[in-house]
Amino acid sequence: MVIVEAGSNTDGMGVSGMIRTGWLAVVATMLLGVAGSAGAAEIEKFDLPGIAVPFVSIRGPIKAGDGDKFETVVRGLNRASVILQSPGGLVKEALHIGATIRMEGFATMVPADKECLSACGLIWVSGVRRYMSDTSLIGFHAAYTEENGEYRESGVANAEIGSYLTHLGLRIEAIRYFTIAGPNDFLLLTPDKARALGIETYKVDGENITTPSAAPTVDIYADRFVSYSLLQSRCAPFLQPDLTAVKRAHEAAFAEGNKLVGSDKWIDLWTPLLDQVKSGLNKKGALLICIETEASLRGEGQETGIYGPSFSCSAATTPTELSLCRQPELWAKDRAMNSIYMWVRNNVEKSVRKRLLEVQRSWLKDRNDCGGDARCLNAVYDQRLNELRAIDLPS
Repeated sequence: MVIVEAGSNTDGMGVSGMIRTGWLAVVATMLLGVAGSAGAAEIEKFDLPGIAVPFVSIRGPIKAGDGDKFETVVRGLNRASVILQSPGGLVKEALHIGATIRMEGFATMVPADKECLSACGLIWVSGVRRYMSDTSLIGFHAAYTEENGEYRESGVANAEIGSYLTHLGLRIEAIRYFTIAGPNDFLLLTPDKARALGIETYKVDGENITTPSAAPTVDIYADRFVSYSLLQSRCAPFLQPDLTAVKRAHEAAFAEGNKLVGSDKWIDLWTPLLDQVKSGLNKKGALLICIETEASLRGEGQETGIYGPSFSCSAATTPTELSLCRQPELWAKDRAMNSIYMWVRNNVEKSVRKRLLEVQRSWLKDRNDCGGDARCLNAVYDQRLNELRAIDLPS
């Protein structure tokens, strides 16, 4: 990188649409087959028949004024896919282009066998969806200045890059990877290395795309591992999950994360998350944290060990019961309410228990008044669970 005076979730019918319709190879050959001239980068917008999302190509060295030029080309676009081939160039201009891409929500792509080096990599990583292939040449090194024919690393520029990448949400290991190589070297990024660094990518292989949900980053596995640890411990008394299924998912998350980065780095990734969980437990209480944890895993399509509400749906008859059986987002909440009710009935002193059960019966009436209205049921459950948030059931 040179500094100034011295960078199946899909995009609808954008890059993924171009891949499915066979346009990708044609466009890569037509627009990116030959690198740009020694002048500023060639930045062009184009549209393809049957593809709803416009495309912008950037090829050639990134030089002064390219940030403004890119802004002009994309002005008025509410979405776009940016295809890259560049040997790099000025960090300031690359960060300008990258910031525009991120703020506008554009996707980025480096086609197979094409290069995006140095400052170009900063543009690519700015995409809200980043496409690459196993043979895409995406490489990084430290920013530098040229003085009397010698290359010297620029601490100021590398600090700016670090700040920018932090704002993109990258962790320190990724930032180091982007800036550790010397001016005459490159560290190439592969799809697997990106996963190990916590960078989500869409991997293109011919007409196939592997999405981040199909090949999660190690950070996702770390989060799942800690979430399943919680489900097996503090959450089990509330949610009564299938512990065999939860244990199996817990072990799978551990194995995948460990395989991606090795045991030492893997431990370094998930152990800090335990402190975040402890902080959440102290602030919100185990009950609400457990409801949130189950909802997060379920929202990702992951196993939670919860396959229905607290009662058998084969015996459901009322509109409320039937609605509960149809709404997976209510299952954990209903299970938690039932677990609290059963614990109060069996463990609380008689006079206190009587008052609590009267409140519970009143709440059940409010719940049943919702009939089959899922929104009403969610609101009634959420309100009552929030009132009970201080309760922590023993294991």
